[in-house]
Amino acid sequence: MAFCAMSHGPYSSVSLEPGAIRLLRLMPDKDEAAPIQCRLINYSPQELGQKSHLYEALSYVWGDPSHPLPVLINEHPFNITVNLHAALSSLRNHSVERLLWVDAICINQSNQKEKELQIQSMAKVYGQANRVVVWLGETADDSNLALEEIRLARGKKSVSNSDNQKLRQAVLALLQRPWFQRIWVRNRQLTAFVRITKD
Repeated sequence: MAFCAMSHGPYSSVSLEPGAIRLLRLMPDKDEAAPIQCRLINYSPQELGQKSHLYEALSYVWGDPSHPLPVLINEHPFNITVNLHAALSSLRNHSVERLLWVDAICINQSNQKEKELQIQSMAKVYGQANRVVVWLGETADDSNLALEEIRLARGKKSVSNSDNQKLRQAVLALLQRPWFQRIWVRNRQLTAFVRITKD
C-alpha cells in the first residue's frame, strides 16, 4: 500500500521503543476552514496504560494519493490524501484537542523497518484504543438516512418511511463504499458493522 508522505519533518530522530506508538493530537479550531494543525507525540507502553492518555483509532480508506492536501504536524507541512483530510476536518473539535491513532501519519511511512514493526502491532493498537472511529466518507446518496435506519434497526425499531425503496437504495449505497470492500472488513463485516452502530 503506497502513500505519499511528502515530508519527514514531523518524525523524531529517536526510534520508537518496543511497544511504543505515536499518537496524533488534533488541535481544535472554531473555524472549519482553518488549516488542520496537529502534534505528533511518542507514547511508551506505560503511558498508554494511563487513563489520561485514552485515544481513538481511526479506521478509514486512504484513498487516491495523487492529489494530496497539506496539514501542519509539529509545524511541519505534511501531505495526506483527500479522504484523510476530510476525516480529520470532520473529527476536529471546536474547543478541545482530540488524541488519535492514524496509521498513515503515526507510522513513519518512509521507514521500512518501523512500518514492519508497527504493522505487526496494529491489532493491539486498535484493541487498546478507547474507541475505534470509522470514517466512511462525506455525506452522499442519503447516507444520513441509511445510518439512522441502521441505528434504529439495532434497537429493533424501523423508520416509518413510505419510501422503502429509497431507504433500501441508501443502505445499499452506503454498504458499497470503499471501506466495506477492504479485505479485513469483508472478513469481519458483522463485527465492523456493530462497531459503527455502537454509539
